[in-house]
Amino acid sequence: MNFLKKLGTPFVALWRWIKETAWVQPLLIVGVIFAIIFSIPYITSGIQNLINSTESDLKYFENHMLSLEGCKNNEGNSQAEKFFDNFEAAQEAWNNDDKETARDLLDQYSSEDRFFLFLVQEECTGCSNVRDGLEYLTDNWDLLVNSGDSSNPTAPSLSWQSINVKETYDSDDYYSDNNTTPIQELTYTGSYYYFYRIAMTVASTTDYYHNITIANEGDVVDTQNAVYTNTEGLINPTSGMQTPTCILIDLTDSNDSPYLITTIFYSLAGSDEYGYADFLKDAWKSEGIFGSDYH
Repeated sequence: MNFLKKLGTPFVALWRWIKETAWVQPLLIVGVIFAIIFSIPYITSGIQNLINSTESDLKYFENHMLSLEGCKNNEGNSQAEKFFDNFEAAQEAWNNDDKETARDLLDQYSSEDRFFLFLVQEECTGCSNVRDGLEYLTDNWDLLVNSGDSSNPTAPSLSWQSINVKETYDSDDYYSDNNTTPIQELTYTGSYYYFYRIAMTVASTTDYYHNITIANEGDVVDTQNAVYTNTEGLINPTSGMQTPTCILIDLTDSNDSPYLITTIFYSLAGSDEYGYADFLKDAWKSEGIFGSDYH
């Protein structure tokens, strides 16, 4: 107790002096005011950076976004609905060994015959990880994927599409009048349900799913149960749909399976953009934990 009294004595004395010295008080008030004024730009900048950080997650996906606008009453008018219509037709063609037709049906979504489909939303840490990984992987593609030799590529160029599962359209009364959302309307369509059934079939058969049980710590953050349960949730946007959902669709000759979906995962291993990029690279190339020879 005596120690605390001694420690506080100088501060008490200073406070008493300020109260008893009239000319000091206006100076302190003016100083505080100026300090607040000069701090405003930094405070504003900090808030703006925070806002930009949140916005940039989705902004990065904007040029590859399948819009849900017009997705209602099973009318098939939205970009997302048309994608799943095309996916269903492509999968049927693939089943009939008509791979060229399957590729033609989906070539508008990718310059390559392989692409990711990401389900994302704002304020999603995992979505930020996907963005950071994609950005670093894209910027360092030749080094990470082509082993430094762009003249001898070893994989199709990275490509993806995405859907913002929280996309809303306040100007359209249909959703408020029917107590629904665009993503809910999407899940009611026949082609999305077809996609969902394919995803459920594939989820527990991929190399990634099987390799989870033998993965070293750090190589994976999903579990087999999480992969299966989260895939089940793709039909339930109110409580089961997870973001990010990462689905690889492969129409290359290297895909010898009967399904266009070749892997599904819901989180990225790693602690920074380097690890996230490496994880996405392995998924893209079916290497590492995504490979059939993983051990």
